[in-house]
Amino acid sequence: MKNNMVITIGRQYGSGGREIGEKLAERLGYAYYDTQILEKAADESHLTESIMKRYDEKMKDGWLSTSSWMSGNTDIHHLPVPLKAVVGQFEAIRKIGRKGSAVIVGRCADYALKDQENVFSVFVHADMEQRIARVSKRNHIDESDAQKRIRGIDKERASYYNYYTEKEWGACASYNLSIDSGVLGIEGAVEIIVNCLQSL
Repeated sequence: MKNNMVITIGRQYGSGGREIGEKLAERLGYAYYDTQILEKAADESHLTESIMKRYDEKMKDGWLSTSSWMSGNTDIHHLPVPLKAVVGQFEAIRKIGRKGSAVIVGRCADYALKDQENVFSVFVHADMEQRIARVSKRNHIDESDAQKRIRGIDKERASYYNYYTEKEWGACASYNLSIDSGVLGIEGAVEIIVNCLQSL
């Protein structure tokens, strides 16, 4: 396995992607980042964490072309708040990536680190029935509400990812590895990822 690897994990809501990320980081002895990115992004963008949470993997308010700020030609201070939040997250992710040896969950991390070496991107999915059961149990809600929540959050994540990466959320071609946690289970998914990393 290469040194200073950064593993990014995209995930369907309720697929166990966060748990897989946590267990993978523990297994490898890597730093783990999920919502922790929001605090770092708030510092980068000079916004509050509550504002960062409002725009976290969500399409809200007005949105602008990504071309100028992605190329680094736009001063973040002159951007509207939604874009400040996104740019802040991307910058925080890039700083984490430069440190190496990390697992980063969500937030277009694979795209934010697209120009960096030693990045391995994973997408975690599972069938709807299993995700409904997981979300229902975790959030103490009935299956109907769980399904509505899953569909809503998946839609937000897909819109956010597709817009800011110009790739397709969940599509195999967008990632190095697509993995079905419903078939493999959490531990099995972690094992597969580790085996893939060892072959690099």
